[in-house]
Amino acid sequence: MLFYMFVTFASGLLGTLAFLIGYGVYTILQEYRRDRVPALVYHRFLPKAEVEKGEIINHEPTYVSYDTTFAEQMKYLHDAGYTTISLDDFVAFQDGRKSLPAKPLLLTFDDGFMSVYRYAFPVLKRYRMKATIFVTPDPESENFKKHAPLDVPLTPAQMQEMSDSGIAIESHGMTHRYLTEMAPEVVGWELEESKKVLEGIVQKPVQFLAIPSGAYNKTVKQRAEEAGYTAVFGMLKGSNNASSDRYALRRMVIARDFTLEDFQRVLHPAGTCYLRLISFLQNLLLNLLGPRRLDALRKCLFRTKVARLLIHGQLRSVKRRSELIMGITLIIGSTVKPYFSG
Repeated sequence: MLFYMFVTFASGLLGTLAFLIGYGVYTILQEYRRDRVPALVYHRFLPKAEVEKGEIINHEPTYVSYDTTFAEQMKYLHDAGYTTISLDDFVAFQDGRKSLPAKPLLLTFDDGFMSVYRYAFPVLKRYRMKATIFVTPDPESENFKKHAPLDVPLTPAQMQEMSDSGIAIESHGMTHRYLTEMAPEVVGWELEESKKVLEGIVQKPVQFLAIPSGAYNKTVKQRAEEAGYTAVFGMLKGSNNASSDRYALRRMVIARDFTLEDFQRVLHPAGTCYLRLISFLQNLLLNLLGPRRLDALRKCLFRTKVARLLIHGQLRSVKRRSELIMGITLIIGSTVKPYFSG
């Protein structure tokens, strides 16, 4: 009995290692393509001076950035020769209708908080950068309510102003709820209604979608296509290229405590390979736990030392430890997944 258990475990372990090696090779081939297009995503912004004075209490390490840090990062992109392109440009490239500049980059923002208008928009105008803001039109959504002490939704006038300045306003769902927990017809309403409302505000077609909380599956993808979206960002991390599934595009989250060196590393193929592997882990956990439980796990991890290793972006000194944690979790996840999916 013990022998058969050992053989079963060893077979599973070897199979998992073989898959990881194969996936690692595939990841390297994808991230070192000459036509790679990194995509960055920001969420909210805080004035760093007020945080340092204690006037603002900020405990969110990931989905928020400092105003001064963002300005420094955009200056780096400008000075390093990166060219921000629109999602229209990227789709035209995939269709063979347009070529890419030397160092292309997709710059995106999720949710639609006013701090994007207040702190990011002036910097984008300064460097004449293209960007996309994925907006949740419902100002009463829970996502806006939980951040109400620090931030508020964009107003229609602000969206219109940014749209007129060349910043694309696109959809982030109508209410920012978990789409995978809804009936297909409700998912359809979320995607169609947000598209309709935003088009009414900016008087331009809304063609692109970023899935709230990464709650994405085949049903959501089908509803997005039926609602007329041209491309979709899900939860996956990494860069995009000519052969990328435009209904499963990848991005890299820029966190609060990224140094400029961390930011540069995220843009490099080696750093993006690492993030692809982390993304694989996240999607495994998403399949096992669902988006609601995964969010709860994320909040719990933020209070532990693991958060400092895996979330804050300081990868250079903890790379081996975090890779070990990731590998162990992957093996465990691969072992228990059949029991969850049965």
